[in-house]
Amino acid sequence: MRMNLLKTLRTGGALLVLALVFGMPQGAVAQGRDFSGGLTGAGTAVRAQSERSSDWVDRQAETEAEAARALASGKRAIVAPGQVGPGDKIKLTVFGEENLSGEFEVDNTGSLALPLVGEIKVRGLTPRDVERKIAHVLEDGYLKNPRVNIEVLNFRPFFILGEVNKPGSYPYANEMTVINAVALGGGYTTRAKTGKIIVRRAATPDKEEWISEDALVYPGDVLRVDERFF
Repeated sequence: MRMNLLKTLRTGGALLVLALVFGMPQGAVAQGRDFSGGLTGAGTAVRAQSERSSDWVDRQAETEAEAARALASGKRAIVAPGQVGPGDKIKLTVFGEENLSGEFEVDNTGSLALPLVGEIKVRGLTPRDVERKIAHVLEDGYLKNPRVNIEVLNFRPFFILGEVNKPGSYPYANEMTVINAVALGGGYTTRAKTGKIIVRRAATPDKEEWISEDALVYPGDVLRVDERFF
């Protein structure tokens, strides 16, 4: 009986040493688990986490590049909040003139290409200013007393980077706040520094500032959630 006990202790001790050397979980050794297939689930989980991390890094890089291009464009075409800018999608209605009405996108030069009248510069104008400008052009040799309505269907997107789960560019919506933007970005990561984040505005692309979670977001903004170090 005593000899059997000593033999069991020696075997258990040897297994414990192997566990320490080769990194096997001690609990598994104590239970005598079969490692030929017992860790398949854990390995899959680790691989899945690795894949998610790789996807996250890729999204960060892609969004960084896209935001940099947008900010570079902003330096050439500064657009303040509430103004029309490149990338905005607009619905134009000229009452009684279906051939002149439709949906159009503002190009990189800040222009709308419209039927009959060609290109019209609209960058930096409010939607009401765009209405008046188009009406004036149509009145000058095309229509008598044209009635024009402009509706911005989609403003240019904003960007969110850093410690959010799904960094990327997202559609802007009126009255959007920082916390709304974070939610669209999949929420904060566990490493996120919450409360305030960094923003670069499309209108002031060379300036960074800290803003609170209830601050408004504007089209073309680049938001960055910083990492906490404690």
